[in-house]
Amino acid sequence: MDKATSDHFRKLFLEILSEEEVFEGKLDAAALEGDEVDIVSTEKENQMDFRLKSRNAVYMKKIRKSLQKIDDGSFGECEDCGAEISFNRLVARPTADLCIHCKELQEKEENQLIHRNRDSVVNGGRVLPIEHLEKGFNRDETSTSNFQVSHMDYQDIVN
Repeated sequence: MDKATSDHFRKLFLEILSEEEVFEGKLDAAALEGDEVDIVSTEKENQMDFRLKSRNAVYMKKIRKSLQKIDDGSFGECEDCGAEISFNRLVARPTADLCIHCKELQEKEENQLIHRNRDSVVNGGRVLPIEHLEKGFNRDETSTSNFQVSHMDYQDIVN
């Protein structure tokens, strides 16, 4: 990446960090006073503030990481394959650390995992490891009831 481009992103990241210092603060310690509706409303606002500040903290960590990459000369390089991340991608997502191809592969893998987990929930929830199917599943000794799930029982539960 050329010096002008890296300087552009450095300036952008430093601007974001300086604005963040003004924004950053503690959660309002609003007293939980008033009727139940006021209390619930205050709690919801605090939860939302906490969530937003948590997301923002993650983003600021990415900004600092990107600044470090500019300093060591690796900004704009894909962390997986080493290819250059396109300028358009960096403009759209300045903290991108994967090229579009590697990011798409990562998202496909994540979606497959999500669908696999969702399918297991739809099909009866917890999926037992294969060793339980081969040996039968014994409930632990602290349980009040003893039973075994055979391969056939497991198939009935799943289907």
